Amino acid sequence: MHPVIDVARDTASVRSMSRYVGASVARPEDPALLRGDVEFSADVTVPESVSEGRDVAEVVFVRSPFAHAEILSIDAEDARDAPGVIAVLSSADHGVRPHGSVFPEFFDARFAMPILAEGVARYVGEPVVAVVAETQAQAIDAAELVVIDWEPLDVVIDVNDALVGSAVLFTDERKARTRSESDGGPPTNIVHQLDCPHEASLFNASTVVRQRLWNPRQVPAPLETHVQITAFDAAGHLHIWATTQRPHGFRDQLADVFELDPASIHVHAPAVGGAFGGKVSRMQDEHALVMIAQRVERPVRWVQTRSEYFTGATQGRGEQFDFVLAGTADGRITALRCDVLKDSGAYPGVGATLPARFNVYDASGPYDIAHIEFASIAVVTNAPQVSAFRGAGRAAYLAALERVIDIYAAEIGVDPAEVRRRNLVRADQMPYAAASGVTFDEADYVGDLDKALATIGYEGLRAEQRARRLARRTRQLGIGISTYHLQTVGAGGSEEARVEIEADGRATVYTGTTDQGHGHRSAWAQIAADTLGMAIDQVAVIEGSTDHTATGVGAVGSRSLQTAGVAIHTASNVLIERAKEQAAGLLEAAATDVVCTIDDSDGTPSARFHVAGVPSIYVGWPEIADAVHEADQADALVCGETHNLGEDTAFPSGTQIAVVEVDTETGQVVLSRFVSVDDCGVRINPMIVEGQLHGGIAAGIGQALGEEMRYDADGNPLTTTFMDYALATTDMLPPFELVASETVSSFNVFGAKGVGEAGGVGAVGAVHNAVVDALGHLGVEHIELPCTPERVWRAVEAAQH
Repeated sequence: MHPVIDVARDTASVRSMSRYVGASVARPEDPALLRGDVEFSADVTVPESVSEGRDVAEVVFVRSPFAHAEILSIDAEDARDAPGVIAVLSSADHGVRPHGSVFPEFFDARFAMPILAEGVARYVGEPVVAVVAETQAQAIDAAELVVIDWEPLDVVIDVNDALVGSAVLFTDERKARTRSESDGGPPTNIVHQLDCPHEASLFNASTVVRQRLWNPRQVPAPLETHVQITAFDAAGHLHIWATTQRPHGFRDQLADVFELDPASIHVHAPAVGGAFGGKVSRMQDEHALVMIAQRVERPVRWVQTRSEYFTGATQGRGEQFDFVLAGTADGRITALRCDVLKDSGAYPGVGATLPARFNVYDASGPYDIAHIEFASIAVVTNAPQVSAFRGAGRAAYLAALERVIDIYAAEIGVDPAEVRRRNLVRADQMPYAAASGVTFDEADYVGDLDKALATIGYEGLRAEQRARRLARRTRQLGIGISTYHLQTVGAGGSEEARVEIEADGRATVYTGTTDQGHGHRSAWAQIAADTLGMAIDQVAVIEGSTDHTATGVGAVGSRSLQTAGVAIHTASNVLIERAKEQAAGLLEAAATDVVCTIDDSDGTPSARFHVAGVPSIYVGWPEIADAVHEADQADALVCGETHNLGEDTAFPSGTQIAVVEVDTETGQVVLSRFVSVDDCGVRINPMIVEGQLHGGIAAGIGQALGEEMRYDADGNPLTTTFMDYALATTDMLPPFELVASETVSSFNVFGAKGVGEAGGVGAVGAVHNAVVDALGHLGVEHIELPCTPERVWRAVEAAQH
């Protein structure tokens, strides 16, 4: 049951109660960002209370040049004698023994990630030796003097090779030290498996489509790479300033790895220059810095170079899908199965389980399909760890599903828009209980499809396509459709927030979330100001540190508004009730007679607490706060709340349509139009929503047309700079035609659904389908991602010969 709000209320009625919620309020952090006045991790000056006069030392890592090799010996004597060197450390210089994985419920100890390579390196770029020096230049010079003797081992890059065990990465002789006594059984590359029985009789339909698709590895490619400053104070407390999406999660990892009291660890995330899921998991370098700071007894800093980022940072995607779709000749899907083979990278982390954790519940996508089967296997390979990336665990699957829908439409000769219309869950079925057991909140999938088709001028485009084909034009037109939704939240359904009324009557909001450009400072202030009856500039927002709240999941899974936002709203409402009690004393009235109204006659909202029916005699927040603080009862105006969604995880949704022109002689793809109809429920700040959609769509377009982390057979990365990693650039992107579709969700008090990942989920499928659609008349049935000019040209050549 979802009793939060009356879903019969439309967006306008929800906003009628608001002054700021629903308005495009400018983000307060933007002026400082534009001026370059914001402090990022590399800019942090360690407080004197922590550094005690000790200078910050610089750390550089010596990394493996091999994807899989045994470390026979390390000679670091010349490096230790180099100018400015403080220490040179390898696995032989510490006794840190992790339990194994940060997810022990999924992975056994054999796959443990050491803080520095132990005996064996398992991907190019794995840190082996840490060089600590007075300056970064000195550390770089000394790192060149470290000599390592290697014995190359067999390399596994392809997930299918990993599955059959052509080479096993972890054996009894080659596993890291752990504190676990379990070895998990015989050696294997399989780290996680979700089985699902196959009911073959349900797939005996008039049309059966079988398709394998590959969604390649990507890097999130933020503006700011990974940076970390680590220091212990005189009391033994650990202080970290890091580019992390999850300060509390990082704190808990370190407490586990180093056997420290979590209360003694303080993790802070200064301004984070982009993350997109790539700063959820923490890699070996960041764990090793704690050991290094312990050993040298000084604060230490590590600033990751862009080349280090490409070779060693966590990546996203890396998933192979085997679909079987059964349907009728007139376009009704009756059964769907997908088997996923997931690349986990060398040391499995959160990414290894994401496809199974999400898609087992949402394998049908936005479609009404009676029978669903989903199975998943995750394997280790000789490449960096695969973690989260925008739409983690869901985006790649949903994009692949949209491609299969188009293949099915082509097989039965029905327009792909019509196939979707016949299978989408209808608005009158909402909330909809899917066959998987999950419930979708309110939306109008069919209506959004129709809006998108009307906006793009679908029939006219199809007519132009037919004309170009008849004329055998070199530049052919392709139209790609993607109807999407995605399950949000992830990483836990709760979040903590605290609201405090200061002595001057202003408010401060603290949350466990961490902003990486999301606009939390604006959105959280909008929510608190509306609820408390204040001007928005009277609300300060503080987050991104374990010192502010006891718990925090962070900004992942399009979850922040549904969790922290609701917690802020609830806490603020509690403070209103407490303020009524305080006002009653000042007004010499019973608390039950006191009401709160908001006066904005001068354009500035102001809460007035007064006796019902006597609005002319009132007190406001300044008077109440002054009285409470004067009486040394400030806690009376502090409220902390944790909001847990339970099963009420919202599903943002929509339809995206891409129009491309494909040069059949060169393979060049030009994206000429992109229409996106997106329903993220009530929009707290429409300007921020549009910015999120722009970024997500651009990421999806890049994935469809060029972004791919490539490796040769020996595991050497072939994409190590922006010269060869084809990130989407502005000249590739047409103006996005955004159409807002706002269906109030019954799953939370705002009627909101989340938006951070929505844009990119549909964009991949839309562009992918458009490219293949442009070439379908030439016999091209499918092209693997990304649709680069070479790959498109080869597909055309193969179809014609």
